[in-house]
Amino acid sequence: MAAKLSDVAKLAGVSTATVSRVLNGSGYVSKKAREKVVSAVDELEYRPSRVASYLASKKLDFDIGVLAGKKVSKILRDSSDQFYTIVFKGIQEFCEANNMNYSLFTVEEFPGDLDGYLLVGGEINEENVKKSKATGKPVVLVDQYLAGVKVDCIVSDGYDGAVYGIKKLLSGGLKRIVNIHGPLSHFGFKDRYDGYVAAMESAGYLPRSFEYDEDNDNMGAIIDLMLSRYGLPDAVFGCNDTAAIRAMEELKARNIGIPEDVSVMGFDDIVNAAVSSPALTTFKIFKREMGVAAARRLLNLLMNSEPHPMKISLFTEFVRRESTTV
Repeated sequence: MAAKLSDVAKLAGVSTATVSRVLNGSGYVSKKAREKVVSAVDELEYRPSRVASYLASKKLDFDIGVLAGKKVSKILRDSSDQFYTIVFKGIQEFCEANNMNYSLFTVEEFPGDLDGYLLVGGEINEENVKKSKATGKPVVLVDQYLAGVKVDCIVSDGYDGAVYGIKKLLSGGLKRIVNIHGPLSHFGFKDRYDGYVAAMESAGYLPRSFEYDEDNDNMGAIIDLMLSRYGLPDAVFGCNDTAAIRAMEELKARNIGIPEDVSVMGFDDIVNAAVSSPALTTFKIFKREMGVAAARRLLNLLMNSEPHPMKISLFTEFVRRESTTV
């Protein structure tokens, strides 16, 4: 008779929940308990899935690379932002609890001798993915999606959040809504931009957008161009909090009140959003959870579990503060 999960638990001297965590690569399990489970799996020839077959090889730890473009790599090494730094903490937490050794690299430093790769941020392109997949090892994108590439990725659902936000503004009688976005080569910005356009067009209003260059900070020029060519909008929807906060600063510098003259909405819910003046209405991205989900997905692939590529999208949460009238 084939062994059951309870048989593995009894032989290993652990609970069935512990056996499940080991087999699924989820939650914390001590190295000693993990070794007992693997030994019991092997002895009983328990084979519920490919996961157990892989565990029977007794490889109990993995060496993974966390790769990013130059800008995000610097952020991760310096802990210098309020987005990717938190995503990386989620990756660290999961890896440390699941015997996954991680190292940071730029895509130019690409190491070809690791067990798997997490590719982080909007700078990641198709060439980076091809190079990583050529090793034959698992690859997961974090906060990036490349259409047509069919590689595992973990993203936030910016489209849904943007549609919700624009509908919220429209329901409050704010019809002239301008979008300020970052480079649309970044999936996150493009996803939110698409949601903004869809919501505006669905309601019968004309979308109007401007691209913000965060590195060179062209927000002053954007606001001047907007006011001269479009006029004063009812609301500004920023595709991230940094753009939204800078827009508020430039509007206030021109004696335009927030939100009495213009409502401003952001996206990300970085720490500065709550302490800006006025406090920024925004959408919370679950950044730590994104990092955890990415590392968990990579572990599943390392154990040959659920190998078909998937795009995992985390919903956002609306956070109303003082910068909007709705």
